[in-house]
Amino acid sequence: MKSFSQKKCKFFTMITNDLCVEMTQRHIQNRYGNLRNAAKVVAAKRGWSMVTFKNWLYGKNAPRMQDLITLMADCPELEKEIMDMVKETRKCLQQL
Repeated sequence: MKSFSQKKCKFFTMITNDLCVEMTQRHIQNRYGNLRNAAKVVAAKRGWSMVTFKNWLYGKNAPRMQDLITLMADCPELEKEIMDMVKETRKCLQQL
């Protein structure tokens, strides 16, 4: 049986909260960054506080799971990148 440290897939070990924050920030900035009053408009439509949305928009923290799912549904590019990460992680786990 291989131990976790022996596996050869490096991508799996690179998934961090900071990576999730950066990825979310990048995609929502691309999606909403040019929208005037983006935090106010998007937060009101989705039921989030403006502070919460601004924290995601400016990379201060990552969304909770239920909010991430909403963002993925609204931003196909974010959904694709996350699903690619899931597929790669699954491959890595199968190598254990």
